[in-house]
Amino acid sequence: MQMFFIRARTLLAYAGLLALLIVVGIAWRAGWHWERPIQEFDNYIPAVAHTEWPIFYVKTDQKKVALTFDISWGHNTAPKVLEILKQEGVRATFFLSGPWARRHADLVRRIVSDGHEIASHGDRHINLGHRSRAEIAENIQKADADLRAVSGQQPRFFRPPNGDYDDMVIETARSLGYETVIWAIDTLDWKNPGPEYMVRRVLNQVFNGAIILMHASDSSKQIHLALPEIIRELRSRGYELVTVGELLLAGTPGRNDPRR
Repeated sequence: MQMFFIRARTLLAYAGLLALLIVVGIAWRAGWHWERPIQEFDNYIPAVAHTEWPIFYVKTDQKKVALTFDISWGHNTAPKVLEILKQEGVRATFFLSGPWARRHADLVRRIVSDGHEIASHGDRHINLGHRSRAEIAENIQKADADLRAVSGQQPRFFRPPNGDYDDMVIETARSLGYETVIWAIDTLDWKNPGPEYMVRRVLNQVFNGAIILMHASDSSKQIHLALPEIIRELRSRGYELVTVGELLLAGTPGRNDPRR
């Protein structure tokens, strides 16, 4: 009898664990989330074959690079980044999530008034690869409506959440008037590895036409410490810092992934 109860308890424990895994799996697939600090994983590199490719950099002989900032949550880091860019006279491209733009319209207006370029980081911060065209389109269109309403601009560049994409993402974004832009250099600021590390990483990898990834979300707690030196060192090497749109005027899209 004792052995029977032990086995029964074991079976119940396994059943409970299985039920929990099913619930978590359903929630993840549905993209459920709550308002919380988003851990950015923008160094994601899809391990799938592609026939469509995003823009990673710009092929150009001119010494120009683009600083780009993703924002999905928080209101503390963005003002610090904006103040540094203003002091240094740098214009950058900001990839904003729709929900963040709605919640922080004042910061969006400041980004616009400071002369920066507005771009889309989608609506829900979920991986879009392997999702249906309808799901991808909904994510992009919701963000598009929010960004246009708050900024008064029509964004033309899209960076999928977590940098996760497949052919369907690129094709759907293009059909909606967006060109998908990833990056060539990741500062890894979302890992908060220290400002010196971020500066070294950028300087060791920089090249003409590079698109550099940073974040102005509150998960990036050190970027404002590294940014001034990154700007000064890039300029000391002769690089002009421009927006993605301006960078594309200097050459042609680089669609081969230099990160591999």
